[in-house]
Amino acid sequence: MPPLLPIMAAAILLQAGNGLLQALLPLSMQAQGLSAADIGMVASGYGVGFAAGCLAAPRVVRHLGFVRAYAGLAALMAILVLALPLAGGGIGWFLLRAMTGVGFAGLFTVVEGWIGAGTQNGQRGRILAIYMVTTKLALMAGPLLLDPGGDQPFRLLILLILLSVLPVATARPARPALPTAVTLDLRGLFRLAPSALAGCFTVGVVTGTMIAFAPLYGLRIGMSASAAAALLVALQGGSLLAQWPLGALSDRRDRRIVIAAVAANGAILSAGMALLPAGSPEWLVWTGFALWGSQVLCIYALCVAHACDVVPPGRIVPTVSGLLVVWAAGAMIGPVPGALLMDRFGPSGLFVYAAAGCAGLTGFVLVRRAVRERGHASERAAFLPLPAESLTGAAISKPRMVIDTADVETADGEPPEGR
Repeated sequence: MPPLLPIMAAAILLQAGNGLLQALLPLSMQAQGLSAADIGMVASGYGVGFAAGCLAAPRVVRHLGFVRAYAGLAALMAILVLALPLAGGGIGWFLLRAMTGVGFAGLFTVVEGWIGAGTQNGQRGRILAIYMVTTKLALMAGPLLLDPGGDQPFRLLILLILLSVLPVATARPARPALPTAVTLDLRGLFRLAPSALAGCFTVGVVTGTMIAFAPLYGLRIGMSASAAAALLVALQGGSLLAQWPLGALSDRRDRRIVIAAVAANGAILSAGMALLPAGSPEWLVWTGFALWGSQVLCIYALCVAHACDVVPPGRIVPTVSGLLVVWAAGAMIGPVPGALLMDRFGPSGLFVYAAAGCAGLTGFVLVRRAVRERGHASERAAFLPLPAESLTGAAISKPRMVIDTADVETADGEPPEGR
């Protein structure tokens, strides 16, 4: 864990800035007279930019190295934040917000790729749990730093982004090897870790919808605006409490079984919330949301840990980037059918949708695990005793050394000359 402290510290500062920006942008756009439709268009620009940034980030890391890639992307983010107050209208805000999506996607790819490559399989679940808990706390604390007066929030945001570069620049002993692959190969990733890919997509669909409509759910069951908004806090609070125990459990068990079990719990809790009678006390609704968040909001980190377990070390960065893309795609697609179900069945339609998604993920993971285990069993050949002097025995026993120059990194964390 200590070698990863610098990158963890950078992630905390970065997420605090991200939380501040999420609260600052709508207020700034409203102050400039933008309509609700314009603000919604700008919000969609972030998703477009985030997906594009995930596609480009592995190549940037491969070309520049982890440290220079992070520093360059942080500088880009600082420039964009300086430009935000100068945006003249909806189009300008859309383009700048899309570019911040590119920057954040690149920075998070560097951070999560660094953590994934720098941890062992037996510890990855717990390390990623620590990462998720600390960065969620920072994301929740970011809006508390908001002071709407003048340009002060933008300056504070730039300060947080640039401060996050300092621990990265001092993390020389912890720099992982550069990625040997930069292309996004979702088909190959599906062959290696189908449960992780399906899990990230389902989590994007379900949690993206839940976070988008949780306050609306509260309003439609008769809660006040402040009580409905507190449902988001309940969701995140539940996930903070359960992320570490679930990560530690996944380090000791087959992660696919843990993913399936957590998704099954999410399906059961969703069904219970869908059947919650009208007029239920607010504390019961908050408790239900906290329990739901303690399961479903924890699946993403488990899926990332599982994927990093099974892919070669040189492909961890594009793997993390690919999972982010799949999650973002799910988050963009999910709210549309979720809204239709809420209009058709009322507030309970939100949890009917969540139950279907979680149940589908549970079945998929269990079926894929059974198919994979059956395939491995059929590939096991019968034992044949071979004398050491036979050609086959000699080929097995002869020591060999293979050096893959793609995994070589210089002391400065940069690719060797000629690469």
